[in-house]
Amino acid sequence: MPRILTETDISGFREKLCETATRLFVERGPENFNMRLLASEMGVSAMTPYRYFRDKDEILSLIRARAFSRLADQLERALAGAGSVPERSAAVCRAYVRFALEEQTCYRLIFDFTPPRSEAAPELAEAEARARAAMTDHVRLMIDHGYYKGDPDLIGHVFWASLHGLLVLHLADKLDGDFDSVLGEMGRIMKDAYRVKIPA
Repeated sequence: MPRILTETDISGFREKLCETATRLFVERGPENFNMRLLASEMGVSAMTPYRYFRDKDEILSLIRARAFSRLADQLERALAGAGSVPERSAAVCRAYVRFALEEQTCYRLIFDFTPPRSEAAPELAEAEARARAAMTDHVRLMIDHGYYKGDPDLIGHVFWASLHGLLVLHLADKLDGDFDSVLGEMGRIMKDAYRVKIPA
């Protein structure tokens, strides 16, 4: 008689399945990923993954949602840390850079495998919205305390786009110059662009 699976068993297997799927998506790309390959990599029958997920699109949505959530966790933790408002804002940017460099698999899942928005699962849309908010909240805080002026959503998006562009160049080994130096100069320019100018 087969053993009845507990909630812990099911959760543990889903976790392993997601970890394996993450690796396969990044290594092979969505076009070369299928449920049979996933089952083979896990050493289970071809139908086993279908007991937990509808298809590969559902798996991709879930693991991308998990990646967005990990990013949001780190950005929110940085903003909630100790220090002045400018120090906490800078900590958010450092946390973003650290995430991209240290968790490149998650970073690639966020940006390299984007399905049509009409097909995005609710949990993916929610996790993405949370990450986007985390990239704006520190800017909003700077504006509320009189350090910056402007639209926090627009400025947050500009900051995000700038950081992402720099990181893409760096990770592709296409950056002309030292990464830390370029990052510092970019930060200086961005802050000067939005900083409240105090009359002399």
